[in-house]
Amino acid sequence: MVDEIMAAMVTQEDLMLVLQQSVAPQSPKLRIEVLDQKQKIIGILSGVVSGSMSISGESDVRRTADFVLQPTLTDNIKLTENSLLWLNKDIRIFAGLYNIRTREYRYYPLGAYVYTDTSGTYDASSNSLTVHCADFMKKLDGTKNGQLGPLAITFPAYREDEQTGEVLEYYTIRSAVIETLERLGHITNHRINDMGEYKAMPEYNEHWKQYREENATWNTIPYDQEFSAGCSVLSILTTFRDLYPNYEMFFDMEANTFTCQLKPMCYEDDVFLDHDFIQRVLISESTSVDLASVRNICEVWGKVIETDFYSDACSYAGNTYTSSISGYEEAYYNGDVIALRIPAYNLENAKLNINGLGAIRIYSEAAGKPLEAYTLKPGQVYAFQIKKQRVEGRDQIRAYLLGQWQIHALNVLTNGRKSGQLVTSPNGQSFELYSKEYFQNFYNCERVDLTIVPGSPYTVERLGEIPDIKVGGEYENITSDDLAADRAKWENWKNSRLTDQITITTALLPFLDVNKKVSYQRSDADQEYQYIITSVSHDFSAYTSTITMYRFYPLYETLLKEAGTHKTLGEYSHGVLGKYTHEELAGVVSGDVL
Repeated sequence: MVDEIMAAMVTQEDLMLVLQQSVAPQSPKLRIEVLDQKQKIIGILSGVVSGSMSISGESDVRRTADFVLQPTLTDNIKLTENSLLWLNKDIRIFAGLYNIRTREYRYYPLGAYVYTDTSGTYDASSNSLTVHCADFMKKLDGTKNGQLGPLAITFPAYREDEQTGEVLEYYTIRSAVIETLERLGHITNHRINDMGEYKAMPEYNEHWKQYREENATWNTIPYDQEFSAGCSVLSILTTFRDLYPNYEMFFDMEANTFTCQLKPMCYEDDVFLDHDFIQRVLISESTSVDLASVRNICEVWGKVIETDFYSDACSYAGNTYTSSISGYEEAYYNGDVIALRIPAYNLENAKLNINGLGAIRIYSEAAGKPLEAYTLKPGQVYAFQIKKQRVEGRDQIRAYLLGQWQIHALNVLTNGRKSGQLVTSPNGQSFELYSKEYFQNFYNCERVDLTIVPGSPYTVERLGEIPDIKVGGEYENITSDDLAADRAKWENWKNSRLTDQITITTALLPFLDVNKKVSYQRSDADQEYQYIITSVSHDFSAYTSTITMYRFYPLYETLLKEAGTHKTLGEYSHGVLGKYTHEELAGVVSGDVL
């Protein structure tokens, strides 16, 4: 009978196969296919006596594997050019579970790999060969391939008319990633999602289509990208990936497709494995909280904005900031960055007029809406970027507030409840403790966002203020307060969630992957909680899987955004209800959500 290869979706039959292994007459086993440079199968590695595999959602090289072979005289697995173990060979690994009913193995793909560490290490005393492997990212990071030549590489942000300087075409981040993969990395099997401003993503903004129509450069390279001679393909790819936070790149396990996408937040995902099933295969449990790494405030200092034009001479009248700038062109140009020292607070719908070119409305880069009153403070220098928008079929010139010269943003993890306690600042002003105004004044930061997670044990109300300050290095690439705020939220998410971990060991679960949601009740807990898998390790000697996962804290703001606050539970979807405790939902029904 022919062995079966599993489809991508896990079924009840797959779960039953795991439970059968304790009584199956055949143990789980590995199948290792050797591929030539055209990715055709040229042999099968036999004699595998042990092995292990690891998957990490936080590493560029997501999967690594090691296995031990016992070669025989007839096996073509010596360390020679013509053997199945050599530098120009790749492998695919499958784990098989025996099906008592069909008397066949069902095989689960564990990904494609390249040999590392020269191919392996032979031990004559035990007649064993240890082989070390990693996924295809090693073909891009310079280990097996991917290191580029002696010439520097530049990806321009746009193409312009050499005579007039007018921008003819903006280059997108996605197209730069594809060009890097295909031209430099020789990878054609890929799935690259859109990359760009988070407000243009359906995951974050219900009006994302409108935003894309009004902001034609939402997914373009923000500034020229230059790479030095001798860099790797992977370093170029990760530079583009990290222009905006919360993206990931990896080769998937099924088709070895290079994938670039937003990291899944798992808000609406179904539970991949439930507590009852895990209990039936559970071997051990270990709970840990990295107290030294817990943070509940993230402060990001971004780029010192390089402006095209600057002026101290600025007046405010008729709700319009007027300035005369020597050398400025005869028209507003898309992309120009202008810095002005502001003489007075702004009112709503404030405008900007440079050199009498006409008053253009000032918009918030963060909200994409006209600037709110009193956003700009007297005596401060602010940077504005001129953007041409497409609104209702017509071009419209707007000035977007990027922030002060030094990009600065703060994110705070809070339970959202009012403290009722007043704190006096050095200048004599009083602010409610842990309010937005409190953080703005005590941290001297205008852009402050509060992330509300009522159930988190790490909020400022429970632990006090534990800041994490991000400055220099990659953070110098952040070009607006909006982007800094998004990055601060992402970093704070990691600091206050990835530290709350639990590790369990189970029977071999070869279909596991990272970023999957499971339901589990810890041995010291009185109820089940949801967790997200962050790493998996398989031991093919003991046939076990070790799973590390972090506690899933859904954002309360998601519920409020989707359904409001004064509604009955019947008006919520099952996907939304499943994210909250009974206590939280009771608060929603009563309207006392904060």
